[in-house]
Amino acid sequence: SFKGGKKYKKHNGFSDSTVIKSPLPAPVHYFKLIQNNNITLKSIVNNGDYILKNQKLADLDVYEALPVFSSVSGKVLSVSENLITLENDMLFNETDIQEENIHPDTLTTREFLWKIREGGICETRTGQPLHVILSMKKVPDCVILCCFNSDPYVSAPQTAALGNSEKILSSLHTVMYLLGTKKAYIAVEEGCNSIYSDFKYHLRYNKDIILYCLKARYPQSRSDILVKTITGKNIDTAKAVILSPETLCNIADVFKSGRPVTEKLVTVSGDDILPPTIYNVPIGMPVSLLITNSGYTNPQIIVKNGIISGEKITDPYEAITSYTEAISVFNDRSTIPNYAKELI
Repeated sequence: SFKGGKKYKKHNGFSDSTVIKSPLPAPVHYFKLIQNNNITLKSIVNNGDYILKNQKLADLDVYEALPVFSSVSGKVLSVSENLITLENDMLFNETDIQEENIHPDTLTTREFLWKIREGGICETRTGQPLHVILSMKKVPDCVILCCFNSDPYVSAPQTAALGNSEKILSSLHTVMYLLGTKKAYIAVEEGCNSIYSDFKYHLRYNKDIILYCLKARYPQSRSDILVKTITGKNIDTAKAVILSPETLCNIADVFKSGRPVTEKLVTVSGDDILPPTIYNVPIGMPVSLLITNSGYTNPQIIVKNGIISGEKITDPYEAITSYTEAISVFNDRSTIPNYAKELI
């Protein structure tokens, strides 16, 4: 661990027997056209169009752009410069996509990166398009797989790693080969015994990937601190690519099924009214409806992506995106922890 970290515990703990739930369907979905890298996509659908699940909604003829795909079927209600509104017909009719089961090693670098782009895969920690991250001109020193989030109200990364070690390692080997790096590190937080033991079993004959079990300290999952803890170097000097388990799972799934990413693992937690819940949420689902599904009513504060580095939600059209990791809800302001106010 690193010096100066603060001990913390997950909100109501984290269990290796976590069950991933599916929320009730939403009647309307909202798809943002503005990406995290300030690129605004161009809609390729019009008002009144009937859309199938997995159909592309927006794209831009720019390499850094990442297309948006529909997670439901239904009618386009409106198209603006920043938002596409889609009515869910609850039928979930899909586009005609045959299972491909392509092995990434059979593709060229250009074909691999294009497949990732057309799969709508981003790094779930930052929202940055994965094909951009992997298009590095220089060979990185290492790849770091961060299987946790040091926010007490975010446990989606741990859940994504549960039972998926073989799939994750397969994609990790592919990424290492693509980047030309021969060293990788997997960081697991203490308390996640099942995740650690699974990786340890599959890495028993592997010398290129090193497994670490880190003490639970806030804010250890922050990129600069994580790189310093693992490599001993500052993030400015260490050439490291940091990925999350859900991102690597998405790579494996896209190459196997041929379907783009249209769902996201989201932790919904907050006051001690209800225990935290992990949902597999269709992208575009309104945050307000997800909160209602979880049993929260009239919350005073809603925070996206954790209380440490997240942001408050005030937009009534705020919806789940491909990089939404958590929704924290507080019915009583006095119950909000002080983590966000403490500097390390």
